[in-house]
Amino acid sequence: MRDLRQALRSLRATPGFVLIAVLTLGIGIGSVGAVYSVVSGTLLKPLPYPDADRIVRIHRENREKPTFGGPVSQPLLDAWRSGTHEAFAAFGAFAGATANFRAGDAPAERLVAYRVTPDFWRVMALAPQVGRYFGEAEEASGEAVVVLGHGFWQKRFGGRADIVGSEVLLNGVAHRVVGVTASAFRYPGTVDVYVPTHLVASAADADSSYLSVIARLAPGVTLAQARAAMEVVGARLRAADVGRYDGLDARLTALSSVLVSDVRQPLLVLLGAAALVLLIACVNLANLLLARGAVRRRELAVRAALGAGKARLLRLVLAETVLIAVAGSVLGLLGAAAAVPLLLAGAPELMPSHSAIGVDAGVVAASVAVAVTTMLAFSLLPALRAAGVAPVGALNEEGRDGSGGRERSRLRGLLVAGEIALALVLLAGAGLLIESLRQVGRADTGVVADGVLTATFVLPTAHDPFAGDFTENYKRHSALLATRLDAVIDRVAAMPGVEAVALSDALPLSGMDNVSSAMQVVGRDGPSAEAGANWRFVNPGFLRTLRIGLVAGRNLDRSDARPGEFPATVMVNQAFARRFLPEGDPIGRQLTFLGGPKTIVGVVADSRTMGYEHAPVPEVYMHHAQAIQTQFSLALKVSGDPMAQAQALRRALAEVDPAMPVFAVRTLAEMGAAGLALRAFNLRLMVAFSAVALLLAAIGIYGVIAGSVGQRRREIGLRQAVGARALDIHRLVLGTGLRMIVPGVVAGVLGALALGRLLAAQLYGVGSADPGVLAAVVAVLGLVALAACLIPARRAARVAPMEALRRD
Repeated sequence: MRDLRQALRSLRATPGFVLIAVLTLGIGIGSVGAVYSVVSGTLLKPLPYPDADRIVRIHRENREKPTFGGPVSQPLLDAWRSGTHEAFAAFGAFAGATANFRAGDAPAERLVAYRVTPDFWRVMALAPQVGRYFGEAEEASGEAVVVLGHGFWQKRFGGRADIVGSEVLLNGVAHRVVGVTASAFRYPGTVDVYVPTHLVASAADADSSYLSVIARLAPGVTLAQARAAMEVVGARLRAADVGRYDGLDARLTALSSVLVSDVRQPLLVLLGAAALVLLIACVNLANLLLARGAVRRRELAVRAALGAGKARLLRLVLAETVLIAVAGSVLGLLGAAAAVPLLLAGAPELMPSHSAIGVDAGVVAASVAVAVTTMLAFSLLPALRAAGVAPVGALNEEGRDGSGGRERSRLRGLLVAGEIALALVLLAGAGLLIESLRQVGRADTGVVADGVLTATFVLPTAHDPFAGDFTENYKRHSALLATRLDAVIDRVAAMPGVEAVALSDALPLSGMDNVSSAMQVVGRDGPSAEAGANWRFVNPGFLRTLRIGLVAGRNLDRSDARPGEFPATVMVNQAFARRFLPEGDPIGRQLTFLGGPKTIVGVVADSRTMGYEHAPVPEVYMHHAQAIQTQFSLALKVSGDPMAQAQALRRALAEVDPAMPVFAVRTLAEMGAAGLALRAFNLRLMVAFSAVALLLAAIGIYGVIAGSVGQRRREIGLRQAVGARALDIHRLVLGTGLRMIVPGVVAGVLGALALGRLLAAQLYGVGSADPGVLAAVVAVLGLVALAACLIPARRAARVAPMEALRRD
């Protein structure tokens, strides 16, 4: 306790040193603690499902050419499942669904819904919270049953245990509740309701691919063996139906990898940036402690002269170090605890739904250990050296100047050079991400987003378009929807200030990827006849509203509607024409899919449906009167501020059908920006880390130069006495700074080149070694470093020669 009291008195005498040391330590520990906590909760913690490492996602791919991939048709699902029963313990599928829920007089609510096969539950193998999951009996019978998601059960039904057997109205149809998922069950995301696919009762189109496949490996079967089993089935299908399955391949990926594929590399890069901040903080601490050790050599010598032993001196220094370490660690822990919610609030939709994120005590402890080790090394070593020198020698060693000797100055200079290098690496990473985001924003999206308001709605219908015979249901359902969609378009177009209306199941920049389909080009044979594209159902005003160019042919019009029939005419985009119809004029060519041949009547300019960063994919456009989906989006070209029309749009749609949920009301520009959320999130954090690193480096440079000026005070006074001007003193001090800055910049540029290669997958429109970015970063860092040198240089030039000589 005596040592601690003495240490507190000593630290109170130097509040500036204590404040900088504690803040530096807290920033370093807090940065790593916060980011690693997110990384750990997202990437490292196991999924909550039993033997989750045996769950795989299976995507359809084309080994010959990248036509389309991902979802599969029902016949392909059946072929895969029946041909690989020895490789998989369960083989399930799921697909997005639309579900409208309305309780009493409350506004209609759109739920997050999925259709799943009975095997889906066996794949996940997590017991329900209440009741049971639906099985083969409900799948085959077409019975309307539902499993509630845990969150929806809690929010809407207060977690009632007697919910099983109750009825819930979805799309106006009573569904019997058979169970509730466990709280940890969050796949394929945070889902409100699960309903059966009823695939057994349907005769689905073999070319309609909308099912996502998930499977569980059989005991003892490896991923490689499962791939081999899938290849056997693929070879058989390719031989049996060349036109449909030519090039068919299956990609098997562990579920854990699929869930974090979008965020893995960005999070690891941010963790590396946070680690660099901690390293810079440790270097800064080392510099601070070396400077303090140099100043305290006389103090420790005096204490030794008064009878203090080496052990007593070391205990005093150790007590001071421990107090600073405790204060800095507490600050870092509090900072991490405050930063984690802020990080999640800045990216609520970016983290996988399974993430269980909280402050990771282990990494905070590791960060504290690194920082404390640094402090002990750079505080006790100077103390040991001071305690081992004779008191008289220590008092006379450096005259009256209390700064360190040449050896310590060189060490501090090396440490500062290291800080500069690390700061430059972080600045270069931030610069590349800034330029990349700028280039993304300049990408040609194929649409004009100015003055466009968007909204998404779901048409309530009691009819299940996927139950029963596919052809019959398609025709009946499209006829039912056509009139209602026309009513929506007419009512919205009548709103004051609305200049044009577009309707589509997936707007450009929406990031929505709906049904994809295999197609055959009429007039070709063999593999060259195969094509593939995403379906888009649009109204005739779609192109005009979004200002998408018509390259050839004509637009869709009322003559193409044919409600209650399969489409007979289509438009294709340029990406489709380039890939599948490179020779001749596409107009008049025919494609076979969805019930028969369809004639191409128009070619439209490419637009980026999946977002700014994604190149246009092949798309086929059909008249909205032949749509079977119930969820659509509107785009309104309006005069004035688009959001000023938001409430009027909601009222207009409520007039058409009060039971129709309306959501995601935003401008088209906001919709596009949402697709850049992850990039913007990474950029904000990288810029913040870079700013902290730049500040710490500036503090380090200033501290070393100020110490150097103090050490050379007598020399500076002599130079002034013999005629040196202020400019000469500036040149002397700045030269000392440049000897640290230049090596640090050189090392930093090399590090920046290495970081650029690591960031390559996150860059868009900018090279990993972009000279403009590197030059700008070097200029910014150089100016800050020179400014940090200039302050002590100006002070040195203002010192009177006689005062400097008198002090010595």
